[in-house]
Amino acid sequence: MYEVIALFRLLVEVCASAGPTVRRTLAQPVLTVCLMTVVYGGMHVLREESLSGGLRVAFLDSEASRDARKRELENAMMQAELRQFTKSNRLIEKSLETLLERAAGAARVRLDVFHNGVIGITGNGLLRYDVTNTAAAPGHSSGPLVHNQPLSDWGSVLPALLAGRWQMVRTEEFKSASVRARFEAMGASISLLCPVADVQGKLAGALIVSWDAGNAPPSGVELQSLATSVQHIGGQIAAVLDLRGASGWSGGRASGD
Repeated sequence: MYEVIALFRLLVEVCASAGPTVRRTLAQPVLTVCLMTVVYGGMHVLREESLSGGLRVAFLDSEASRDARKRELENAMMQAELRQFTKSNRLIEKSLETLLERAAGAARVRLDVFHNGVIGITGNGLLRYDVTNTAAAPGHSSGPLVHNQPLSDWGSVLPALLAGRWQMVRTEEFKSASVRARFEAMGASISLLCPVADVQGKLAGALIVSWDAGNAPPSGVELQSLATSVQHIGGQIAAVLDLRGASGWSGGRASGD
């Protein structure tokens, strides 16, 4: 753009020093340059939504200053995303603590989030899950946070979760040896699994409430009431995950109990 302005100034100087015939000859190019300048400035004014800001970007900013402003914008966006993630994480952790208080005798509660993994050799997205948040009662282990694990680990319990149903599963009943070993290491003997699904039925993950040996879970009406409460909290967590874009598995839908 600086070259255009320099050319414009040169043409004006030539016109000022030339005779009438030359000025008439140069009138059209000068007018064209003026029109291009106005259009160029107008485009930046519209993009910046500010007259002063648009004119500054169009005629005064250097490439270095534009790069610096771009870096500032990217940094501001990253900080906003970080604050949003921290806020949503606090909401999830508070929900898990509330759930643990309601589950009499429970040792821990864990949140598994399902997502699409990397593209495999077959060209298909490999479904994965992360254990993203945990809460444990005093004197009990919450277990490790694991990431990017194959969703096939939950193959035996996924049908019920997809159908929107909760289920009680003993540790020895898990088909996956890695899941069994992880639960045994925590001391869990039986677990309540409930889907984490949004209002449209999209399955984002699972909430797992587990009891250690010697602490029996509730039964009958009390168990049904607890499961309903867990599913309700699961819906709230699904909404939080959706807001921060963490629920990336697009294929799962829970149909309801």
